[in-house]
Amino acid sequence: MDAPAEESLIRAAALGDRQAFDQLMRCHLTPVLRYTTRLTGSPTTAEDITQETFLAAWRGLDRFGFRSSFRTWLFTIASRKTVDLQRRQSAIVISDNTFEAMEGRTPGPAARTVEHSFLVALQTELGRLGYQARACWWLREVEGLSHDEIATALAISRGSVRGHLQRARSQLAVQLAAWGPDGSDVHEARSPGRIRHQIPRPTTEGRRDDSPAPR
Repeated sequence: MDAPAEESLIRAAALGDRQAFDQLMRCHLTPVLRYTTRLTGSPTTAEDITQETFLAAWRGLDRFGFRSSFRTWLFTIASRKTVDLQRRQSAIVISDNTFEAMEGRTPGPAARTVEHSFLVALQTELGRLGYQARACWWLREVEGLSHDEIATALAISRGSVRGHLQRARSQLAVQLAAWGPDGSDVHEARSPGRIRHQIPRPTTEGRRDDSPAPR
């Protein structure tokens, strides 16, 4: 969806047009659900947070003000909802199925085995990162947000975003060095574009009946 079309839908939705908001939701549901699944480690919890996110967006459209992109605003709400959940819980399980469907894109059994072992290791190491480092890495490398957009979404400074990304990349490079060609940085060995392409869309089975299906 191009920017003028999205702006038109946002303005219509802010005036109470539910069909316009449903179009916006269909456009942005998958990345928001994918993001909350990665942060919470629970598809069920992620689905609840995602629906709370869109409900809050629907109720707060009159305050949106176009100070950021609509996508960034949704990630901001989702991040806040996730932090609220963390405050209510003593711990959140990080392991999940997010990477399971990323297998099978390489030609032979040996290559698939290597790819699978890399994805399992990546999932494990992402789970060991702090919340903000993990969120920064995911929003940058998977969702493709800019540093400024990530800073807005997480309510931190641009310098903090750079710091979290640097630490996350350094930690992943060390822990996943075995998968880099000739020991090179894993950030180069598995490019963001390639990782982003392999991330599966999370299941929407069991979502609320009034939630539109993702694209």
